[in-house]
Amino acid sequence: MSAATAQSDSNRSAWTVILAGAALIATLAMGTWGWQKYAHPPEELVRPAPIYLSIDKIESKMSDGSVLAFKFGLQLKDPKDQQVLGPYAPAFRSMVANLTTELTYQDLSGPDSMTEMGGYIEYTLNDYLTQQGLPQRINGVLFEDWLLLM
Repeated sequence: MSAATAQSDSNRSAWTVILAGAALIATLAMGTWGWQKYAHPPEELVRPAPIYLSIDKIESKMSDGSVLAFKFGLQLKDPKDQQVLGPYAPAFRSMVANLTTELTYQDLSGPDSMTEMGGYIEYTLNDYLTQQGLPQRINGVLFEDWLLLM
């Protein structure tokens, strides 16, 4: 009978060690979770929302008879720029419409044509702002709609 009692005590001590280890791991896990949640909350990274000035849709007949219809927005540097540049939107639209009349279907059918067109619009409009005595405020061009017909 002493052999059975010794084996029973051995099983109890093994289970006691296993349960103590599990309790220790659970305590450490809960402690770590609590420390991360309450002692050091993560700093929330706030991305600035892009600011755009939307320009009305332009339909233009190009020099080779093709038609380009597109709508775009100008990415601005500061939210206040929307109010400053808002009155210039009709002039921007007219300048870009005139710019497209000099292009052909071949000019705009390439894979990088929208990127090149956006860069050229950005450059042209920032140059216009400089001529008007304003700082350059346009960071990029976003095409919302693009239809090129031959």
